[in-house]
Parts: sequence; C-alpha cells; structure tokens
Amino acid sequence: MKEELLHHIWQFKKFNTQNLYTIEGNKVEIIDVGSYNTNAGPDFIFARIKIDNIECNGNVEIHVKSSDWSKHNLDNNYSNLILHVVYEVDDNNNKILNSYFPILELKSYISNEIRNNYNLLGNSTFQFIPCENLINNSLFSNIFSVSENLYLDKLENKCVHIYDILKRKKNDWEATLTTVLAHTLGLKINADAFEHLFLSLDYRIIRKISKSQFQMESLLFGITHDLKNKRDSYPQDLYKEFKFIQTKFNIPNKFIDVKYFRLRPLNFPSIRLSQLANIISKYQNLFSYIIGIKSVNQYYRLLDDVKSSDYWTDHYVFDKKTVRGNEKKLSKSQKDLIILNAFLPIKFAYSKNIGKPLEEEIFEILYEIRSENNSIIQKYNNLGVKFNSALDSQAYLYLYKNKCLKKQCLSCVIGYKILK
Repeated sequence: MKEELLHHIWQFKKFNTQNLYTIEGNKVEIIDVGSYNTNAGPDFIFARIKIDNIECNGNVEIHVKSSDWSKHNLDNNYSNLILHVVYEVDDNNNKILNSYFPILELKSYISNEIRNNYNLLGNSTFQFIPCENLINNSLFSNIFSVSENLYLDKLENKCVHIYDILKRKKNDWEATLTTVLAHTLGLKINADAFEHLFLSLDYRIIRKISKSQFQMESLLFGITHDLKNKRDSYPQDLYKEFKFIQTKFNIPNKFIDVKYFRLRPLNFPSIRLSQLANIISKYQNLFSYIIGIKSVNQYYRLLDDVKSSDYWTDHYVFDKKTVRGNEKKLSKSQKDLIILNAFLPIKFAYSKNIGKPLEEEIFEILYEIRSENNSIIQKYNNLGVKFNSALDSQAYLYLYKNKCLKKQCLSCVIGYKILK
C-alpha cells in the first residue's frame, strides 16, 4: 500500500463508509473529506467529521502506518488535526493510541479489487499505457463525455504560456498570436527557436514592414540564416534588405539557429519561415480575423492561399535547386495543426481574459475537424478506442502526455474508473 493510493481512496471515498469506527471504538461519519492540500501541513484541510455524533471541523492526516506520525508530532502545522487516517496500526505505543486525536484504520474497509488493480497499474510492464491490460471498450466508451474537460485542461495549461507571452509583448494580442503561430509552424524541432525569434523582436518593427513579404522574409532569414555568402540572387537580395532594415530600426546583431536535421523537406524551417512571412503580410490584423471566425471552414479559407514565396517553388534550401518544382502551400493537416495549436488556444485565452468564455464555440469547431492520425492515436485504436473528431484525439493526446507517460494513474480519468 502506498500513501498516494490512500490519498486517492480517502479523497473519492473509495472504501466502505458504513459502520466506520476508530481504533478506540468510536463511531465515525464522514460529512466532508476536506480539500486535498498540496502545500506544507496535513494532507486534507477543512474536513468535517462526526465522531460519536459530535461534529469536528479541521484537518486530516493520512499515513500507511500509524508509526509514521512520528514525522509530524512536533510540527505546529498539525495542531488542528481532527483525525489520523492510516492503512494499518503498527505501533502499540500508548502515546500514539491515546493521543488527543482519533485514529481510523482503513485496512478492513478497502476492497481487494482496488488494491490489486492499483498494483497492476503501478507494477505491470506495458507497451503503451499502464492500464492497457485492464481496459476494455466499454470503459473508454463511457468516458468520451470527458473529452471536453480534458481539452479544457489542455487549453488552461496553454493559457499559462500564452499569458506569459502576452505580458512580454506588453498586452499586444497581435504580437502574441504571431509568436504562438511561429511556435506552431516551427514544429517540435524548431518551435522554441521560432518563438524566441519573435520574442526577441520589437513587434513595432514587424508592423512597419508587414505589408511586404519580401521584407518580412529578409528580417526572418537575416536572423536565422547566414545569407552573406549565398550564391543565388534571391538570398543576396534578402541580405541587402536585411542590412537596410537592421540599420533603419537599430536591430542588434543576433543569430538564432534553426535545425534541418530529421525533417522532411516540406517541414524545413526555410519553407515554414517563408509561409509565416506570407501570413503576416497577407493579414496585418490576423488576430481580429481569428477571434471573429465561428466555423472551421472559415479558418480553412483563411489559410487556403498561404504559401511560400516564388523562390521556394523549386528550392527547399538556399542555393540548391530541385528537379521538380511545386508551390509550397499548407496541407490539410498543416492547417489543422495551426487551428488546433495556435488559433483556438489564442481564441480561448482572449475570451477568458475578457470574461466572455467561448468554450462551446470552440468545441463546435473541434467537432468539425477530423481526428489526428499519428502513432499514439493508432495505438489507442489498437486498444479498441475510436475517435470521432479532433476534440477526442486532442483530449487523449493530452492525457497520454500528461498522465500516462508520467504514470499518474490516480489523477487520470481512466485510472479513476479502473480503481472504482
């Protein structure tokens, strides 16, 4: 038995709450288990417990063994304790058994099924997720209703980062959106570099040159690529323009390294930066567009014409022409990526910021987007889970990353169902 499981059992009353008695024979009735305390002090605070029909209000401390109390018996944080909950009493010391607070031993009130399932979750070897040998189709089908809550948790977490960017951009939502969009287009390999690029730039400069895709490219490529010694006329022109912009706006010398390794050519930072420059030059008020949009098709239409500049039609890198040329436009999956990871989080963060949450509108857009199809989703599919839309796939990708990989089964909606 582990203490974290005892916390879970107490918090959700996953034990027989009838005919509870302290080790001294006093009847216990739980009115309120209290609030789980993640700070210093007792495990649960503001609990309400009746002991022999006398209501007590205070804190509850939980241990696997009663002897563990010795860790706290001199700590003033535990002075308002009304109940000491233990899995088992292992110490007959009268100072513990006759202490000023009662002791409730849970060992005989907890089912073997909970103990066994927890042991299987915590100790079994698994290929994908800890509960893969314990789940079934009905378990998953019964919890699809929580996809919205899981996705809201994801958005709340994203808001922390978005508000940090907003603060650094002095409450400029347009600059914040562009920074989040850059992070999204950078994918995993270049996300941080792309974000740092826009965090390091005064957005007033971007506003002044944003109508020209060429000037935007010269700024972005001038900071991320060594243009000085390129052979083609286009990068040479970019370099000249960058030096002009740098001098005009007093931009300090800086270089932000971007990676090409382990990327498919269409995802090269050269293509992504050019497409980003195109979006900025095409929509100087992109933030207003995305806040006002109410359907996924409107988002698609907004992104349909986004493409890299003509030079990249037959190039993926500078000075190396490809045999077959084609326009570098955004694919359907790339548009979905931008909508899911930039537009909707910004929409949510802004609506929350002004006190007019748009959860239902965001959910309706998510229902219109097809579920992603990556290796994680395929593994869920192999377990019998079927995703109806991007809402479901986004929710469970978030669950996998934040719960399954960390083996936080006790705070996971699936783990909660298994340990019922």
